[in-house]
Amino acid sequence: MTKISVIMPVYNGDKYIRKTIESVLSQTFFDFEFIVIDDGSTDNTYDILKSFNDNRIKILNQNHGGIVKALNLGIKESQGEYVIRIDADDICAFNRFETLVKYMDENVDVSICGSWARTIDENNNIIGELKYPPINHKDIKKYAILHNPFIHPSVILRKKTLNISGPYKNFKHNEDYELWTRILKIGKGHNLSEFLIDYRIHQNQVTRKSNIKMRLIGVWVRVLAVLRLSF
Repeated sequence: MTKISVIMPVYNGDKYIRKTIESVLSQTFFDFEFIVIDDGSTDNTYDILKSFNDNRIKILNQNHGGIVKALNLGIKESQGEYVIRIDADDICAFNRFETLVKYMDENVDVSICGSWARTIDENNNIIGELKYPPINHKDIKKYAILHNPFIHPSVILRKKTLNISGPYKNFKHNEDYELWTRILKIGKGHNLSEFLIDYRIHQNQVTRKSNIKMRLIGVWVRVLAVLRLSF
């Protein structure tokens, strides 16, 4: 059994995806499959994907259907004990997989683990830090009632937990937050206080372009969080 399934959806990501892929393939931990879901890209994304000669890369293609459909396809096809997320414009620290797997193997009661992130701009310059305040499970549950407690592309999850919680759902731009509330109801969470990804900030991000809509749906997700995690 493959230890890790790395899940990366991409739509028209040719500007940044090569550096992202390189950061995955150069990990100090080798036992993984790298599932890339091309969500109907119309740029050079597919050509860049095919230019890498590494049998760990598995390319799935779908008509443009959005990130939720792409993520669920990747998870359905995954064979790993763990699922690790990365976005097509972010960069993994070279020891990210090794660090996350070591923590999860040593803490069998934890179902999901994230990390801190450095923020970078369009030119790969470091412009800030995301130090999510909740570290242990108790604080994460409290924080999750009002805020998303994990940086989405930083997380590792147990595949068996996803089989119980169910897949991502169409809570547009809040699909990760809503899933976390289901996972935290049945398992423990943790955040490592280490910078394991570089999280890119740029003008074309969906969350930046859809901020008002994201916040409105986020209100409903917070209501669900209260119902699921307060009792």
